Amino acid sequence: MKLFDYLKMVIPDLTPDNSKVHLAQLNDYKEDPLVKFREGTFDAWQCWQKRLEFSRRYVVSLIRVPGTGTWLFAGVFLQIGHSEKQACPDREEQYYQYRLQIVPAGEEYAGRMYISFRNTARNFIRRGDSIGNDLIVNEISPVRLTFGEFPGYRNVILDMNSIGAILRLNLQSWRTALSVVKGIYVLTDRDEGKLYIGQAGGSEGIWGRWKDYFDSGHGGNVGLKETFGPRDEQRLQNITFAILEVLDPNAEDGEINRRETHWKQILLSREFGHNRN
Repeated sequence: MKLFDYLKMVIPDLTPDNSKVHLAQLNDYKEDPLVKFREGTFDAWQCWQKRLEFSRRYVVSLIRVPGTGTWLFAGVFLQIGHSEKQACPDREEQYYQYRLQIVPAGEEYAGRMYISFRNTARNFIRRGDSIGNDLIVNEISPVRLTFGEFPGYRNVILDMNSIGAILRLNLQSWRTALSVVKGIYVLTDRDEGKLYIGQAGGSEGIWGRWKDYFDSGHGGNVGLKETFGPRDEQRLQNITFAILEVLDPNAEDGEINRRETHWKQILLSREFGHNRN
């Protein structure tokens, strides 16, 4: 089903002709709209625009899901005006600030509905009537995309921006769960298809080790320094973190080393990945 046909059932006066579609994705300032959405700041973030692109009554906001051909529906907004250009927080240039009012009728699907679309243009704010026929509802998840409570060690998959957001928000359930265990983790380099296996054996467990990666970009590892250092922000956006094995906080160094070696051998991360020892 087409996205606009679906939305028209809950917002009758919404049409492709009176809408702009915001195809939000990582920008020049390395701001990830998917992380902004998960931490609850996307609505305010998208109001800052370099050009007067939101020139129609409605803005339909979609967020690119990296590594896929899908976009997350983030809501429908009523465009009620904008400021003159002014200083924008954390940016060097001046921007317009739009006044966008969320349309409550579309909130039910925000963070749950996924859209298939391939953007062949360089512009990421498109006219609804030019792409409306190509925006196809692919899935409606029963669960809204948020950070929420810690999902369990087996379900953790985070990119670098998400780790940064969890650190900034100091999400207690995540911090507690990740800091009370030691463990073996895997970094997946989606650009090259390579793995890096590491261990977290310090006093802050996995939380402390992943914080090291966010702060430095490589965590001090030789193979990762070769690939990502000096800090290559664009490349770092395509790294994901997951947990292979959780170990007791009292586990001795020898046991942790043995388990790390075990996973390196199984996943061939020395031969074909970023591990160097």
